[in-house]
Parts: sequence; structure tokens; C-alpha cells
Amino acid sequence: MPMEELHNIYRGRIRQFGKAIHRQTRRINLFSLARLVVLVSLIWLLVLGVRENELLYYLLSLLMLILFLSLVSIFNKYKEERELLRQLKMLNEKELACLDHDFHDLPDGSEHADTSHPWSHDLDLFGKGSLFQYLNRTSTQEGNRQLAEILTTEPATAESIERRQKIIADLKDRIDFRQNFTATGHLIKEKPGDLEDISRWLGTSTYISKHRWLFFMAVGVTLLSLTLAIWGIFDTSRYWLLLYLFLLNLVVLSPFFMRTQQYQAIISKKHDLLEGYARLLKQIAGTSFNHPELQTRSLKAMKGMHEVARLSKLLQIFDQRLNMLLGFILNGLFLFDFIMLHLLEHWKRRNQQEIMEWIEIAGWSDAMISLSGFAWNHPDYANPVIDEKSGNLEFEGLGHPLIPDPKRVSNDMMIASEKVVVITGANMAGKSTFLRSIGVNMVLAYTGSPVCATHFRCGFMGLHTSMRTADSLKDEESYFLAEIRKLQLIVQEMESGKPMLILLDEVLKGTNTTDKKLGSVGLIRKSLKYPVRCFIATHDLSLGELEKEHTGDVVNYCFESYISEMELTFDYTIRKGIAINMNASFLMKKMGIVD
Repeated sequence: MPMEELHNIYRGRIRQFGKAIHRQTRRINLFSLARLVVLVSLIWLLVLGVRENELLYYLLSLLMLILFLSLVSIFNKYKEERELLRQLKMLNEKELACLDHDFHDLPDGSEHADTSHPWSHDLDLFGKGSLFQYLNRTSTQEGNRQLAEILTTEPATAESIERRQKIIADLKDRIDFRQNFTATGHLIKEKPGDLEDISRWLGTSTYISKHRWLFFMAVGVTLLSLTLAIWGIFDTSRYWLLLYLFLLNLVVLSPFFMRTQQYQAIISKKHDLLEGYARLLKQIAGTSFNHPELQTRSLKAMKGMHEVARLSKLLQIFDQRLNMLLGFILNGLFLFDFIMLHLLEHWKRRNQQEIMEWIEIAGWSDAMISLSGFAWNHPDYANPVIDEKSGNLEFEGLGHPLIPDPKRVSNDMMIASEKVVVITGANMAGKSTFLRSIGVNMVLAYTGSPVCATHFRCGFMGLHTSMRTADSLKDEESYFLAEIRKLQLIVQEMESGKPMLILLDEVLKGTNTTDKKLGSVGLIRKSLKYPVRCFIATHDLSLGELEKEHTGDVVNYCFESYISEMELTFDYTIRKGIAINMNASFLMKKMGIVD
């Protein structure tokens, strides 16, 4: 699909949802007026009923009350639908902007940043202008967490990558499902810690579980209260019995009040959150997928959507006790706390093992929708081929996905038996960007997403990088020591015999030239003993001599800079050999730093 067609699809959807919002607004205004008319009619009929003492007016006013409540329900439904349409319109506007690499107002995932991670810090996976910010479309906190986990976790097998590719392929063209799911998720008013509270609530128990008789007593009291209330219609003196029962119920409840409060504090006001997740599960359950894993999750979501919605309703009713007056009346007449605690604990016993799985299904779907949306937005990207039998690494047209197309310079490379690739070149020539291009595309391959290349084939291997080491004042750790520790972890992984892709940028930057060279040469020679593909970018041209010493195992590539008419230029194209031109002294002269 050409990129211009993608632009047109998003523009068309923006227009479509804009018109739908306009129509919905007119409906809302119409029903708002109708509500007012019915309310005025209701009051007028009540006044006539009182003045004329006619039963007909009271019956008509009751019908008006029913009609008014129906109109309120429809009015609220239309408002919810309009809000969903607004979310869909905004979503397509964001997608249109992202096609032009305008994505810096999206959530950047800074909370997931980890300087000690084997590759995420070096490859700028999180933070402003990061890969996460570019592809993240998650609308739930669980989806956000799972997407970050997918980006920072090596898949267990090559088959798991292929499975993800097929799942993404199944979701990619389902633009209505993807966008409806995301827009629905954005309507959930989710706060940090909400899911932890639900998990904590699942692990609690309450006195009602040990004293089941309290529930049966509450049922008996409820029946008695209703009987006395009905009896009081015919004999008002019986209301005194209801008052005595009311006071007795409050006395019975008083020893349990604080324990009920503590129980509710954990799960209070979570009904909107759970209702939102129930809607997400309903969308998953209502979609016919092709991939077996999506079908399995859809079947689980079918049960989950009903049970989560039921829990939401129970919590909504339970929260009515937070209204002091209403809670006072409900407990005084019906021992409301005992009844609700029994119903909630009964729900928990039936669904305790599954509710977090249902939430996980919604979050996983949210994360996979982000990845499939990325695939949809990049029809010219290639699906990587992960070949377990071959350790080769070959790519054509490889570039960095965060560099816009007009500025991106793509490169080709084929690494067969060679274990170490030494990349030389001047400052700003493109060495670091090239290493990050390889690393970021490897991460995309892990996720099952297409990569920024026309062809990408590699063996199944782990990933480790040392490109941007952070020092730590808190731990009194210098930049140099931090880098040494990172290299130590890489060597430990290497020595395990696990196939690995290693990306190193200017090893041992914090030491003198001689020490740096000795350490770099030692690390390269050590890596030759193991099944690794090690890319090392350096300014030290002498490392290029290792190609002759280890023919077939070490290969030289370079990026060149060019000085013409006192102007420094780069072509950012990788080529075989050792770099010839350096630019530091030229730049210092041009900027007047040296003579």
C-alpha cells in the first residue's frame, strides 16, 4: 500500500468521524430539549393531580416519570457514543501526524527506562523521541506495561517470533477493531495503582467468610423490613416496629463497621475501571480471529466480559454506602453491608483465579494492537526471517525507523562466517546511528513487527550493547567503572555459549589510548571463541589490522567523511575497508579553536 493511500485512509476516517460527531451532537440537543419538556409536563401533571385530586393525573405523571428516566438513559448513551467518536477522530489525527514523524506529544514510556538493561538504554527505547513513543498506541496501563516488557525481553524461541508475526498479520488489517479497542480504552479513567488494588483485594478475606450466618440473618431482616413496611401502609402504628428493627440493625452492625470500611477502602470506586475492561473484553470476544491464540483469548474474554461487568455492578451498588444518608438507611433496614460482602466474596471465590488473567488478555491485546498498527503504518517494511540453522546476518536497505524517509540513508550488509565487524570512521559519519539501526531493528524483529529494511535475515540470537554508559553518583560509580561492569556482563553471557549479537561503540572511552587499544583487542580476540556477531565502532584505525591477523573472522567496514571547498560532508553509506578521512582537526580549525 503506498504511503499516500495511508494518508487518504486516515483523512477519510477523520472526516467520517467528524460528521458522526456532528450528527450525534444534534441528537443530544434534541433529547436534551425533550427531557426538559417531559420534566415540565411531569411537574404540571403533579400540580393538576394535587389540585383536582384526580387519579388520572397521577397515572399520567407516573408515565411522564418513566419517559423522563428513559430519555435520561438514552441521552447518557448518546453522550458516551459521542465521546467514543471524539476519541476515534483524535486517534486518526494522531496517526496522520505520526506518518509524518510528528509523535513527540505521545506517552514516551520514561517510567520503563532502565540504564542497566542489556540494550534498552543504548538503543533509546524509552523517553522523548524513542521507539516506544513512536509505536505506542496503548490505552491501558496493563497494555503499556506489556508493550514495554515485549520490547525489553528476548523471545524464548524463534517459533515465538514467528507466532507473533502471524498474530500481528491477523490484527494488522482490522483497523476498525484496533481503533475501537484503543478509543474504548482511552475512556477508562484508570489511575496508577488501580490494578494493584484489585490484586490486593483478591488476596484479602473478610469476616463474612467465617460467619456465613450473618448473610442469612441479613436476608431474614430484609424480608421482615419489607413485611413491616407493607403492613404499615394499612396500619401506620406498625411503623414503630420498623423503627425498633432499624435501631437494632445498627447496633448489630456497629462491631463490624470499621472492618467493612477497611475492606471497601481497597476496592472502592473501581467499578468504572472494571466496566471499561469489561467493554474491552466484549470487543475481543465479539471479533472472529484467524490465529489460534487470538481465538483462544477471545473465548476466555467471552466469559470474562460478563463476570467483570457483574463485579463492576456489585461494586457500584456497594459504593452507595459511601453516601452517609443512603448507607444509614440501607444498613438500618436491610443489613446492607452483610449482603454486599457476601455477594462480593462469592464472586471472588468463583473468579479469583481468572480475573487477573482477563485483565492480562485485555492488556496483551492492547500491546499487540500497537505493534500491528506499526505494521499497518509501514507497508514498505520487511518481515524479518529468523533462521535458527544459520548464524548469518544479512540485510538490504537497513535504516533507523525514527529517521524520516527523506533523511534516512539505508545500508546493505552480508555477514557470513565473520564474527567481528570493525567499523571505523570520523565523528558524525554515521557509525553510532548504524549500530542503533541494527539494534532497534533486532528489537522490532523480536516483537514480531516488520523492520526498517527491504530484506532482513538473521540467526536466532540474544542482544547485548555497550554504547551509552551512565555513571552513578548515588552508587559512587564512575563512567569508566560502569562501562567495565557492562562489558563484564556481556562477556559472561558470551561465555555461556549462547548465540549473541553484540553492539559496541567506542569501547573503554574512559581510559588512555594505549589501554583502550589493549582492552579492545583483547575483547575482540575473546569474542572469536564464541558463537557471536560482534559489531565494534571505533576511531582507532589500528583495530583494522586485526582483519589480516584473523582472516575470515574479522572484517573491516567504514563510514567516510569528505572535505570539499572548506565544507565537511557525509554520505552515511557503509563500505568495506578502513576509513581514510578524519575530521576533528578540520572542525577545530574551522571553528577557531586551534590555528
